[in-house]
This record gives sequence, C-alpha cells and structure tokens, in this order.
Amino acid sequence: MTKLSINMEEMKIKVCNIDENEDDIIANIMENNEWLNDMCENEEDLKLTRKFKSRQSASKMLFMKYWWAILLVVALRWFTRVKSQHLGESKADGGGQLFQTSLRNRLVPFSKSEVDGPESLFNQALVSTGGLLQKLAENYFGSCSLTLFYEASTSDLALRLRLTLARWGVKMHFLGKDVLTRENTWARSICDGYFFLITEGRALVEHASTDHFRSVPYDTDFLPPSLWNYKAYYVILLLDPTGPKPKELMELFNFRKTEKVAVLQPSQEEVKIWTHVLYTEEIGFEVVDTWSQGKLHHGNVFPRKFDNFHGAKVRVATFELEPFIVYAKDDNGNFIGRIGVDMQVIDGLSKAKNFTVDFYEVSDDEKWGNKHPDGSWDGLMGQVFGELSDIAVCNVFIDGPRWGLIDYSYPYNYMPACFVAPSPKPLPNWQSPTLPFAWSTWISIGLAIMAGGLLLYPFSRFGEKEESTEFKSLSYNYLYVLGSLTARTVYISPKYIPSRLYIGFFWVSSLIVSTAYSANLVAFLSVVQIQPPIQTLKQLVDSGLRISGNSIWKSLFQMSTDKAVLDLVPKMELDADYHTILDRVQAGEFAFIQNKQFLELNRDARYSYGGRASIRIVEECFMNYNVALTLPRNSPLTDNLAKTLMNIFESGLLNKWKDEVVNYVHRRYKKMNAQTVIEVSRIRPLEISHVQGIFFILGIGYLLSILILAVEVITRPKKKDKDFY
Repeated sequence: MTKLSINMEEMKIKVCNIDENEDDIIANIMENNEWLNDMCENEEDLKLTRKFKSRQSASKMLFMKYWWAILLVVALRWFTRVKSQHLGESKADGGGQLFQTSLRNRLVPFSKSEVDGPESLFNQALVSTGGLLQKLAENYFGSCSLTLFYEASTSDLALRLRLTLARWGVKMHFLGKDVLTRENTWARSICDGYFFLITEGRALVEHASTDHFRSVPYDTDFLPPSLWNYKAYYVILLLDPTGPKPKELMELFNFRKTEKVAVLQPSQEEVKIWTHVLYTEEIGFEVVDTWSQGKLHHGNVFPRKFDNFHGAKVRVATFELEPFIVYAKDDNGNFIGRIGVDMQVIDGLSKAKNFTVDFYEVSDDEKWGNKHPDGSWDGLMGQVFGELSDIAVCNVFIDGPRWGLIDYSYPYNYMPACFVAPSPKPLPNWQSPTLPFAWSTWISIGLAIMAGGLLLYPFSRFGEKEESTEFKSLSYNYLYVLGSLTARTVYISPKYIPSRLYIGFFWVSSLIVSTAYSANLVAFLSVVQIQPPIQTLKQLVDSGLRISGNSIWKSLFQMSTDKAVLDLVPKMELDADYHTILDRVQAGEFAFIQNKQFLELNRDARYSYGGRASIRIVEECFMNYNVALTLPRNSPLTDNLAKTLMNIFESGLLNKWKDEVVNYVHRRYKKMNAQTVIEVSRIRPLEISHVQGIFFILGIGYLLSILILAVEVITRPKKKDKDFY
C-alpha cells in the first residue's frame, strides 16, 4: 500500500488504498457509495494512488504527495471531529449504537427504504456485529495484526468494518484460493487475528479442511510453506442461514488444531458466539457468549480450553524401555500397570490438566520409528506424524532430522548417549609370566643380555692379564650373564679389575630387574588379568565389534564431521532385537548405543555379577540430548503443556522417580543373579591354568635344548675332537 507521511491520515489510507486483489469490486463500491467517492475523488485516482510505488517517477510522486496532502488534511480534520463526537456517544449508547449511528447517519447514507423497512440479514449483521467486532478488537487484539477476508457479496460490509477497525491497521483480502494459498497471507507476528465475512464460504471450507503440511511432496530440508496460523485468533461471521454451520466449520482439519476460534451467528435480536470443545470423541461445540444490547453477557469469547480437559481422552503412544517406561508385573507375571520416569511425567500432566490417557503400544520392531520408501513412518514417529496419537513418549531425543516433521514439547529431561561394549575379557593364563613387564621392557632386557654376553668376551680376552679360560667362550659368557639375572650364576669370579667392574655393575642391574619381576609376578599369578577396555570411539571402530542402534543415530552420525563417528556409519546395523541386544553385547558380538541412564540401569541390575559387570559403557560419550514429548505438527497441546512440564523439571521430581524405578528393576533381577553371584564370589585355590605359562617356558627350554643337541649330534665329526668345547 501507498504510505503518506503526514499525521492522522491512517483512516483515509485504509479506506482508499485497496489491495490488488480487490480490482474486481472497485467499480461496484465506487458506484454504490458516495461517501467513498467524496473521500477518494474517483476510481481513476484510487487506482493511481496504488500505482505510485511501482510505476511513477520520483518527481511525480513528490508532486502528487503534496497535492493530495492538502485534501487529506481537510478531510481528516472533518473525519476526526465526527469521530470524537461519536466516541463520546459510545460511552452512553454502547459500541453497537456507535457503529450504527456513525455509519448509517454520518458516513453511509442508506436509503430510507433500507433504514426504515424490514432489514435483511446483511443489514442486521451490520447493526449487530459492528460494535461486537470493535469490542473484540479492544479486548483481545490490542497489539495484534488484523486481516479481514471477504467474499464478493460481503465486500461492502468489509469496507465499512475496515473503517471501524482502522486504528488496528486492518489488511483486506478477497477470500479466494489464490489468496489463501499464498504464504505471505499467513505471515506471523507477535499476535494475529483473522476475520472472515462469509455467505457461501467455499474457499474457507476447502482451505481449512486441507492438511497443507502433508498435501505436497517434500523432504526434511525443504518443508512445505505454512498456509495456516494455528496460534492466531479466528473470528468467522456467518451471513447466510443456508451457508456453513458452526459445527461444520469447527470439525474441519485446521480448526480442530486451532484453540482460539469464535463463530458469530447473528440474528435480529442477538449475536451468538460459538466455539469448539477439543479432544472429545466427536468435536463438540457450544455457545460461549452472546452479544445483545451493545454488550457481551459473559465477557469470555476465547476461553482457555486446555487448563481443564474435563476428563477428555488424550491418545498416548509408547513402548517399554527401562527405566523410562516399565511394565510392572505381579509374582505370576501378570501386567498390573506402567511405571517409570516418562510414565510419571504423563501421569503428572493428566492430573494437572484433568485428562484421561488412552495408551497405544507400538510394536517392538518399530520402537521410535523408521521411515519407509514411500515417505511414511512407523513406530512412535508414525503415530504422531500420521496424527494417530496426540502424544508419543519414551525417551525421545530432540533431534534435527525430525524437527520439521513433528512438534517437540518443552524438554523435561536430558542425558548423554553412549555406547556399551563387552567388558574386557581375562587374558589367557599362559601369558602370566610375561605380564609383569611391558613388551618394550622385555625387548630392552633382551638387548641388554645380548650386549652383556658379547662385551664380557673382550674384557676377559684382551685385558692386561687374561681371565680364566671359561670366559674365552661366548656360550659360557651368555650363561654367566643369564645366571646373574636369577642370582644363581656359575661359581667362577673374574680375577682382574676391568672384568670385575663390568660384572659388578651388571649384577646390580640384574638384581633390580629380577626383584621387580618377582614382585610383580606374584600379583599377576594371583589376580586375573583382563584385556585393555575400549575407551574411545576410535578404539570401538578398530575393535571389530558389530554396531547396533536406532535409525536416528545413523542419521545423526552422517551429519557429523568427526572421522571416528563417520566410520561408524557403514558399520551400523538397524535390525537388532532390543530384547536380546544386550545379551549379544555381553557375548562379545555387538556394541550398542543408547542413552546413559538406560545403559547404567541394565548394567547394574542385569549384567553385574559379584561386583563385576559383564558389559561396560564406553567413556567417550556424545553430548547431552534433551528429552521431550513428541506431538503432531502444530498441535495445540505443544504450548499448553509447556508450563506444566517446566514445573515438573524444576521441582526435581525426575530424580525421585528415577530412584524409585531403579530400585524396582533391581529387585526384579535380584533373584535372577543371586546364584551367579555366589558362584563368582567363591574363593578358589590356584589351579594348573593359573601357572600354565611357567610350564610353557619350561617346555620351550626343553625343546630348544633337544634341538641344539640334535644339531650337534648330526654335525659332529666321526673322530672325536679333543678341543671340542
């Protein structure tokens, strides 16, 4: 619209500057309304004003602006004087009388036959609803952006109502499919209100009955345009008794998801205001207020419908996942109820909002849900995406890939996601003699022995005085060095200082090494040694374990920039059985990703024996994820449950509920693990398996000696050599 920057011209602009979609009714309006002709001059000037912004040069716009300014000042001063007079009258006569007087007697000179004769429903609506709409605007739309939709048969009334509501900056649109399917028609502000003046209402019925979110193909990166404002106020004025009925409108798809709806049904005596009652088996509707004699009789046209559900049923989809949803059973295994952290949240909401819960169980194969090639979903996701359930709950993380498809409530819990892997297995007992030292230490000791025997030969052979003939043999020198490591060396000592000094330092070093080895060997023989645990994602990737988890994790991993996380993607298996997956983790087949609370509970309650757990949580976890309820897209419950969920989170009740369900699950598995605990905790003496490494070393020595002896026998000359060693 064209905007002229002079004071107090808003009323004039709202009447004269008509949107482009009103071209088809301009001629009719100009022909039948002399007051509009007087204010806007003529039809050509009306069109010219609208064309300034895009078609006129800057100089011509400036000229026309000041030419119009003179006329506008005179017209607006006259209009302001008239308006101020009748604002004073409104205090005594009521909004309806003001509307009737100001429009009929001042601005809109109806013919005498129209005023004095029998009034049509159209004229009744003009008289009855003018003050009502102004009252609604004052009470509810103080800072709102208002939009007025009209049909060809209601265009005259629309312009008059626009004048009455001009200080709210009302935008006007012809009620047609092309307008309703434009995204900017539903542009959102802090507060929005929509007025519909209808006789037939075909375009509104068609648009309100369409699920625009799922009516066109899309993916999660490019969502369809938003063609309905579910948080706005809707006021629908029915002007034809043969047109749509209040109940028919309120049962339409988009009105069923909109809380603030008022349908005005005028008659000669009063205007009935209808609204709907949501979350009943059939959408109910009731008269919430009436307007007569210039006032509302109850004063609450848009009641808060979700403070009290009055026992209405809310459909909740879920499945069992400890400790969030636990199926409590009696001693005979019969189901007696649901407990758990998430179930306590639902129970708290039902008590606070006074609704009853109708549970739906998704299958164990579907869980949170998987997307099918045709774009549909199963599991919890399918329940809310297909609007089969009002709420889905069971440890649902708020994640990016599904954000645009469904609504998430205010988060009421948070926790990290981790992998669980098999606990490290005991090392083979034959390795015990090698375990006191690391392999780098063993290599260093081996090199020291090789160098020790080799260096002893020149000290004994090339000194000032030669040592005993035994030291002239390399094999004897190595035997001498090895003996020093066991503190049982051959009883022959070097005679001269260089050899004695060399041997002395070697003995000191050997003593330290042998003492350290002996002390550690006792510990390694008496305590079961285990393999190094998996601590990082890189170690998990290199471990060779199969990776399992829900499909959402694969989607999140694909969005990561971390190489270790990306390496997990091709290893993910999504069809693992959740009932047996932890058993397969314990058996060393899988690593499994899930939230940390779930893993900790199962590790402590089901897979701990005698103080040692058979599964282990990998220390490198992912960041904390928020846990929330999931709801259908644009659900009216999303905002209405937020405050209650916030109170639950801030109260600290979640920790109490978690402790209660953990204790219950621990008791459930206590008897199951009791026998295993006794068997593991018994003290047993050392068996041959604990010291089998010692016999392996002895066996290697025997074989090596026999092998050398055989070589000597084979290679020995037939004639005995006296100098042979």
